[in-house]
Amino acid sequence: MRICAKLFNDINFEPDAVQPCCNVHWIRVPRFPFNGGPLDMQAYAEHIGSVMDELQHSGPLCQGCPDLQEHDLGQNRNVCILFRTVSINMHRYQCNCRCVYCDLWQHAEKGSGYPILPALQSLAEQHVLDKQCYFSWGGGEPTILKDFEAASSWILQQGYPQYVHTNALRYSPAVESLLRQGRGAVNVSLDSASPGVYRAVKGVDAFTRVVEHVRRYAAAACTPGLVHVKYIVFAKNNSVKEIAHFLDLCCSLGVDVVQYSLNFAELNTGSAQATSLLGAAFLRHHAAELGLRTEPFFIPPAEMEAIDKLEQEHFGAVAAQA
Repeated sequence: MRICAKLFNDINFEPDAVQPCCNVHWIRVPRFPFNGGPLDMQAYAEHIGSVMDELQHSGPLCQGCPDLQEHDLGQNRNVCILFRTVSINMHRYQCNCRCVYCDLWQHAEKGSGYPILPALQSLAEQHVLDKQCYFSWGGGEPTILKDFEAASSWILQQGYPQYVHTNALRYSPAVESLLRQGRGAVNVSLDSASPGVYRAVKGVDAFTRVVEHVRRYAAAACTPGLVHVKYIVFAKNNSVKEIAHFLDLCCSLGVDVVQYSLNFAELNTGSAQATSLLGAAFLRHHAAELGLRTEPFFIPPAEMEAIDKLEQEHFGAVAAQA
């Protein structure tokens, strides 16, 4: 039986629907119409049952997704949902940054999202959250939401860990609290080491402010490794000099986890530049020299293999992966 475990274990809140994933592969995925308030889990379970039936045919749903696999379920076709992850992206088009590698902010007319706390509380009330459920804030920019502080604080009070993807233009007391208590982590895409490159990549003039906020988050964290700084390597920032300065900056901020990624738009069109792959290889190699831990962020196997090869050819042994 063709099935995906995400159907039963993961939920992602989008501006006009909920779905089992974030659709990083740009394919047709299951969507359940939703625009806020409590989520009717009985209706959602019926929807998932219909999705399971549709997946057994050679239609466009989830076609080409590596997570869709054959499983022998025997006679047990019951839909049992218990969410291990909750992704929050209903504010996908709302952001206070203007990153050139992202076009979501250019479509703000598609909606401002909806208050997320009632939906999250309804999941708890219907007992569909795993005890170790992990909450992830994406977007868009979560810290600009009117109920972010309240919703993040509620998650913290329930004892669930959370991961916040933020541009750090706004400093969040809720994020500071979860870092102090060690109940989650924060990810900031800095993508630069200088005001000029930051402005060219992020579309706003806020490098100094963001760096200071990263410093404050790192100082608040109860243990090292809870503040992750990301570098999306592409044409505007892939110089070795900028990347080297970025890694030095991370060291000075007290950050010891660096994520590296590539431009999703380039990846999905097969046009990732060779210079960007080389830049990612240098970032990983030099980070190891500085004692920083590196993590790839949604880099497909083919590009990871290319980065491995370039690191071996240009910089020596491939760094151990986290």
